[in-house]
Amino acid sequence: MKLKVLLISLISLCCTVPAQSATTNMKTEVSKKEVSTTVVNTALGQVKGVVENGIAEFRSVPYAVNPFEGTRRFQAPEKVQPWHGVLDATRYKAPVPQPDRGKETVLLGAPGDLTLNILAPVKTAKKLPVMVWIPGGAFIRENASDAMYRGESFVRDGVIVVTVNYRVGIDGFMHIPGAPDNRGILDQIAALEWVQSHIASFGGDPEQVTLAGQSAGAECVAILSGIPRTKGLFRRVIMQSSPVQTVTLAQSERVAQTVGKLLGIKPTTENLARVPFAELVKAVVQTGKEIKDRSQWGMMSWGGTAFLPVIDQSLLTGTLTGNLAHHADPSVSVLIGSTEQESRLYLVPNGQIDKVHMSDSLQLIHDLNMDADIIKTYKKGNPTVGDVYAALLSDYTFRMPTQHIAQTLVNHGNAVWVYDFAWRSPAFNNRLGAAHLVDVPFAFDTTEAPKSKVFLGDHPPQSLIRDMHTTWVRFIQTGQAGWSVYQSQERRVMRFDGQSAEVKDPGKAIRLLWESYPF
Repeated sequence: MKLKVLLISLISLCCTVPAQSATTNMKTEVSKKEVSTTVVNTALGQVKGVVENGIAEFRSVPYAVNPFEGTRRFQAPEKVQPWHGVLDATRYKAPVPQPDRGKETVLLGAPGDLTLNILAPVKTAKKLPVMVWIPGGAFIRENASDAMYRGESFVRDGVIVVTVNYRVGIDGFMHIPGAPDNRGILDQIAALEWVQSHIASFGGDPEQVTLAGQSAGAECVAILSGIPRTKGLFRRVIMQSSPVQTVTLAQSERVAQTVGKLLGIKPTTENLARVPFAELVKAVVQTGKEIKDRSQWGMMSWGGTAFLPVIDQSLLTGTLTGNLAHHADPSVSVLIGSTEQESRLYLVPNGQIDKVHMSDSLQLIHDLNMDADIIKTYKKGNPTVGDVYAALLSDYTFRMPTQHIAQTLVNHGNAVWVYDFAWRSPAFNNRLGAAHLVDVPFAFDTTEAPKSKVFLGDHPPQSLIRDMHTTWVRFIQTGQAGWSVYQSQERRVMRFDGQSAEVKDPGKAIRLLWESYPF
């Protein structure tokens, strides 16, 4: 049986008010609980947010006008215009239309303005550095309001956090004639431009922006780092478990034809705009199943999602790493890494790790056009057939792409720090391990969030929370990670675990197997 799994994270799963800003505090009754609010003046108008424990949160603040209606559908984002009165940003609005995680053919979210969330101290005497977070979700889901991404700990440590919603699926990442490609990436650029223009009103320093993300969000960070027009929008980047999966224009056109066939229409902007969002969501999910046919889709069948960034000769003029090699700003500092057992997230919770066969690993090796003998190396330290498959899949999808991005940027002249997340989660009968996503709550210090507990258990090591969160704060504030920069000879890496330590070239034998693979 050929096992297919999702290779891009489907489980993804803030601002300071400067002393000179005009703000007012008031009290309001919400669910019989007294809640404090604050109002900030911006160039667009006044914004009211919620205050709790000295931290202000401005929820679902619009940065672009609703791109899901009228002539704006499937087009580049349009900047939001100034408003009159006070914008109520005390409640989260629905995320963009996307498949529900529990019942994937059910619509989650709703059309509306593109929004971001801001967390910041209520008052600050100086401009603070800013982290802009791009959530992941395989380019078909995203949720900037996920509790795992709540940035209170960052704010307490002097960092403003902005989390960004953007278009996904058909609206964000499918080629449609007459529409710009990579609309989800264009949304993110618009959000970064909004931050440059307005974050100072919340106490943030627009010259001290760190762009960060995990999984598909990390790939977006990598793409944005290779686009010339983004120069100056951020000073540092953090990439957690980044794949490098893109599609050619021809491949995306084929995806569009598949969507059109499922919907019974020609996939034009006009026709697609008439389809209810619930039907579009079903088409997104079904197309993801259609591409699992290896005989028809080749290596795309190993990807788990059909909706990927497009090599459009505009934003992406070549491969992701090719774009970085030619266009990355060498002055941008880089923190990048992966978890040691990424793909166990997709194999352990559903029990599939016990259902794979050695033929699954051999088939992937064959499709990669790699030497079948590499299986011998993977059998070392991986006692079961499922462990071998999980390790191979982890390396193909996340770990070796991370290495390739890091080396590309080192060659380009960037200062790069690499980490390896090694802590084995005891979740799912002590089998989840150092899986995809497990590092995120440690970086955010959100290990107590309900979803975090599902994947971490009840007693994650406090030392690891301290080590990772402190590193992220240090990097955002100073551009220094706290260990040796990554170099081609030494390859010094921070291994995050219950007892973290700097190590030299971990996993060298595996790395060398992939050294010539054309990511």
